[in-house]
Amino acid sequence: METKIKASGTFEIDAWSDDTYDEGADATLAKVHLTKTFAGDLVGTSVVEMLAVSVPQEGSAEFQGAAYVAVERVTGSVHGRTGGFVLVHAASEPHGMKVAVIPGTGSGDLAGITGALVISKHEDGSHTYTFDYEL
Repeated sequence: METKIKASGTFEIDAWSDDTYDEGADATLAKVHLTKTFAGDLVGTSVVEMLAVSVPQEGSAEFQGAAYVAVERVTGSVHGRTGGFVLVHAASEPHGMKVAVIPGTGSGDLAGITGALVISKHEDGSHTYTFDYEL
């Protein structure tokens, strides 16, 4: 294993479709399918399946995201090494977001990859990532 390597860049959400399967006054549960395109040190695409919980905003009829879990398959290259890997996401309002590579899912030049991503969503709606990984 090498020491941790840092990758960074941006990603765009290309497609988003959600299906509410349980709607209540206290929370809405939905299954979401989305695709992304990455740029920067990680170049490629991904497919994500997510289960999400939204809760009502105080004093509003609107709902806001409260928690989600997701599995994401990434295909592309990291610092020029081509292959893929699978990420698992877990996020909630009180606990923050954790996104990590599932060990053993790396393929091609990325076989053996481990690590974690930090995703930031900005006020303008754009997303950036930092990816600390070992290979």
